[in-house]
Amino acid sequence: MTAVQTREHTDLILENAAEGGSDYPLPTARRAILVANPHAGGARGGTRLAHVERRLRAARLEVRRIASARPRAVADELREMLRDDSSDCTRVIVAGGDGTINAALPALMGTGFALAIIPLGTLNVLARELGVPLDADAATRVAIDGHVRRIDLGLANGRPFSLMAGMGLDAAIVHTVFPALNKNLARAFGCAARAFRLVTHYAPARFRITTERVRFETTAWLAVVANASRYAYTWHLAPGARLDDGLLDLWLFDSDTAAQTVGQLVSVLRSSPDGFPGVHHLRARSFRIESEPPLFMQVDGDAAGRTPAEITAAPGALNVVVPRARPERSHGADVGKRTCREGRPLRRAPLGHLLNWYGSA
Repeated sequence: MTAVQTREHTDLILENAAEGGSDYPLPTARRAILVANPHAGGARGGTRLAHVERRLRAARLEVRRIASARPRAVADELREMLRDDSSDCTRVIVAGGDGTINAALPALMGTGFALAIIPLGTLNVLARELGVPLDADAATRVAIDGHVRRIDLGLANGRPFSLMAGMGLDAAIVHTVFPALNKNLARAFGCAARAFRLVTHYAPARFRITTERVRFETTAWLAVVANASRYAYTWHLAPGARLDDGLLDLWLFDSDTAAQTVGQLVSVLRSSPDGFPGVHHLRARSFRIESEPPLFMQVDGDAAGRTPAEITAAPGALNVVVPRARPERSHGADVGKRTCREGRPLRRAPLGHLLNWYGSA
């Protein structure tokens, strides 16, 4: 199975994920698969990664590591490791940024394996969205004894994403500027100049949007389908978006002048784009997005082909590890005794024993 899901596989994932579920304590794991981006964390990344691995072993976890900067290799190797394993006994821990998390999604989506995050990337948007500490030590503690939360994913032409799929200016930067920057940091000034030219000369495109209920056309210089509220750092491009509502939020940005474009960007920085002139918002379970001309697309900050795009919500498709709720709450005897049982999935606890809470910010 490649990183892009087949339609049959996607249908099976959506069917399994639709069962729903609430947050619950982690089962007692025996093994951890540590997915690490060897380039994450800068010069200190290797030292912090070794420290994380020592902490996991001290918690009596058998640690296996996947270290690759190639998304398809990460997904294939992780899928192979999980093939004969049990979600009761094995935890997947990603030590890196949002790109590394995205690389692991094709292997985790719809499987029930819990994903824990050690945020060693630059932006760490999903970690911020879930309330995972940005400190590696604190995040490791959460990975060991946090709670499990079930969240939605999106599918863009079959490729899963946790945060967003973007078309237009941001995707053009991801496709044309980032590759050169990643190959040689000495090109940083040239890449910055290229990005500046894109921002100042980028021409809007004509979009055709189709959902379950509406169909319309508009021009825009940026289109973002958001699964989460945050776009970068603490910037809330989609303030009303939630990771567990089964819906996706489409934001379109159209402007007639440079001043209006700047105003739209400022509205995003202030987490209040709704209602700003030229900004359009639509919420739906699925979108078909066509553009003239065809545009680059990015998912979770990584290049992902071009439009047209079929983008669909996958409700409850991923289990993630989040900090425990405070103050501590009782979850009932059955849930508190969850343990590792080799080769057998854990029986879902009765719904009445599970509390609905959505992570701490």
